[in-house]
Amino acid sequence: MQLSLNWLKDLVEIPKSITAEELGLRLTMHTVEIENIEKQAEKFKDVVVGKILEIRKHPDADRLQLVKVDIGGEKLNIVCGAFNIEVGQMVPIALVGAVLPNGMKIEEVEVRGEKSKGMLCAEDELGLGNDHSGIMILDNGAKVGQNLGEFFKLKDIIFEVDNKSITHRPDLWSHYGIAREIAAILGVKLKSYLASPFNREGTSDREGKVILEVKVEDFDLCPRYMAVCLDKIKIEPSPKWMQERLMAAGARPINNIVDVTNYVMLELGQPLHAFDASLIGTNFKTNDSKYKIIVRRAKKSEILETLDGEKRELDEEMLAIANGGRAIAVAGVMGGANSEISNQTTSIIFEAANFNFISIRKTAQKLGLRTEASMRFEKALDPNLCEQAIRRAVELVKKLCPQARVVSDLVDKKKFSLNQGPIELNLDWLNKCIGENIEEKQIKEILESLGFEIVKDKNLLGITVPTWRATRDISLPEDIVEEVARIYGYDKLKLTMPKVEMKRSEINKARALESRIKNILVGGPSLTEVYNYSFVGEELLKKLNLDSSSYIRLANPIASHQTILRQSLAPSLILNVKTNQARYDNFGFFEIGSVFSSISGEISKDDKSEEKLPYQERRLAILVAGGEKEKVFAKAKGIISYLFSSFDLDVTFSLAETRSGWTAMELAANILVKGKNIGSVLGLDRGISKSLGIKKEVVIAEIGIKDFYRLIKERGEKQFKEYEKYPPAMRDLAFVVEEKILYNDIREEIENYHKFIKKVELFDVYQGKRLGKNKKNLAFHIVYQADKTLTAKEIDKLQQGLIKKLEKKFEAKIRNF
Repeated sequence: MQLSLNWLKDLVEIPKSITAEELGLRLTMHTVEIENIEKQAEKFKDVVVGKILEIRKHPDADRLQLVKVDIGGEKLNIVCGAFNIEVGQMVPIALVGAVLPNGMKIEEVEVRGEKSKGMLCAEDELGLGNDHSGIMILDNGAKVGQNLGEFFKLKDIIFEVDNKSITHRPDLWSHYGIAREIAAILGVKLKSYLASPFNREGTSDREGKVILEVKVEDFDLCPRYMAVCLDKIKIEPSPKWMQERLMAAGARPINNIVDVTNYVMLELGQPLHAFDASLIGTNFKTNDSKYKIIVRRAKKSEILETLDGEKRELDEEMLAIANGGRAIAVAGVMGGANSEISNQTTSIIFEAANFNFISIRKTAQKLGLRTEASMRFEKALDPNLCEQAIRRAVELVKKLCPQARVVSDLVDKKKFSLNQGPIELNLDWLNKCIGENIEEKQIKEILESLGFEIVKDKNLLGITVPTWRATRDISLPEDIVEEVARIYGYDKLKLTMPKVEMKRSEINKARALESRIKNILVGGPSLTEVYNYSFVGEELLKKLNLDSSSYIRLANPIASHQTILRQSLAPSLILNVKTNQARYDNFGFFEIGSVFSSISGEISKDDKSEEKLPYQERRLAILVAGGEKEKVFAKAKGIISYLFSSFDLDVTFSLAETRSGWTAMELAANILVKGKNIGSVLGLDRGISKSLGIKKEVVIAEIGIKDFYRLIKERGEKQFKEYEKYPPAMRDLAFVVEEKILYNDIREEIENYHKFIKKVELFDVYQGKRLGKNKKNLAFHIVYQADKTLTAKEIDKLQQGLIKKLEKKFEAKIRNF
């Protein structure tokens, strides 16, 4: 956005001692970021007025002309592609070395064999509008060789504002909004902006009554709509002062009526639109003129040709301005060509409206049409601006067209409310937030200079927000703190380090455990960690013989095969085997992730409700895949034993009585630590493997992280333990039993036989023809230790007693080494 310093001076009393550079710095430090400050004439530093002396056809190009121009003391030959020029005309010439406002640098070039020393400029190339249809023709007041800035009498200074810095401040999209900020920053007087009220002044030239009706069908999309009809309008160029103001702010002068709408928008921030009344009204037999405007949603696939000449297709989500049957404007974005002001216009209808900011933003995006009006509406303007703007517009029209008359009542359809507070503010809290003790008097002066109204009650201020800050900007005490701090000056705040006690961050023990588990598993066992989605599909669960009825379903799944939350890590890991089996003969994965149950958990849904989120549990899953079923199962058990031994925990396995739907009958074991079941080791059924296209033998172990953490906590920290005073004695024992007898049952029997048996370790398992069918040989190391030195005779006696018990309970047959 561009701001004119001369325009600002009309609205606020800026001291002469404040330079443009200092004013720009103050605005940057307190309100908005000023990107550039430029003397208006400087952008035309190397652009002069030239007189066309001769025009010839280019010998080698049908679409080019050779133009000779006089720039005062020098004649230049220039190649030009425009055909709207004639000999004798005055035109702007950009000399070699000039840098135009659009960034184009002019150099001497050769075009199809003809040298060109400069460029004849179009309006848009000079930053004076959007017209690129031809060369800009200057009026007869131009002098040959005159600098273009001097010709336009450009003596203004332009501030270029970064739009991003005012995107949350709808009140700053105007000169008056910035002037209000300058008044607060400098502590100077802001001039009152009160346009004169107006009344109906009679009828139109048609001697009948002028009836202006407005119907708003959706006040949510249009909280306020004002309109008035003026007659006896004469369309002509705006006076020089208005054109200069518009050009200074980056707008192109068009005609007096359109220029008034742009002038008011740039001055006050409220977009306006002017319709040609004769193109939207109807005449009655009584000679009355009736104009009916309907603010409605556009019809599906409704077509409107906008002022830029493009036919645009509207939809039902967009807001349109209509005169009964047909749309005449896209609300808040651009008017229609079917009601455009032209040189034949004699009566107009001014529109000043307020539109829903979300609706305007969406409409502009859909149409790919972002205008100066839509940029302001989509910031949520103050509905009260409409009245000020339409008064100002009528005031300017009557100044530019003294014969103009207001020939209708002012129509005002509105239904809106603004949250102006009051906001309760504690002064001690404010100063604590800012970190500076600002006096109450200064705080009140700052806020009142910005338009806030204040009522004091003890140490509290009741602050009423001005309407121009009450749309989406100011609503919290923190917002008031920001207002005081920025006007007071961030640069005035003392640079002191906060008094923060340096403490070591608390260690998340659960996360540390997970990290340690990962390091162990990628180390010795050489497993690969995987991350899978927390979602699974019903089809996969069916193939795994799992019932999905108790699973939590997603309201908005990311894919058709990921529609429910997982209750186990196994399904996704099984699919990982399918995608990796072609690359490796043997491999292993692990994953630590959450599973979800449909029962209520411990975490509240939010801080206002007692409702709980579904139960979540962190689990560790280990998968081993390979060629032989028994070896894979044994390897999985070995990895689990290795993991728990790394935490000084002994693990055992027992036959699992309950199995998952996908489990092989002969490969299912519970994982036991200190006699407690904390997980399971399960083999994947071969039939299910084939249905999933898996060619490997697969075993999966799943362990609860919470149980793992509890076991480590119960174990406590490692403590020093003295060596036993008396030496241990080791004996080996091997015997043959039925294959169906479980290792754990035998081990427990040996451990519990006598208190002198301190350790039992299986070191060999053998099955073969020599033993007989359904037989197996188990060999154990047995460690005896007591609070004295055991003799060989004592150990032999214990060993013999143990053998007899095993023979009796398990029908074990002792094998001699």
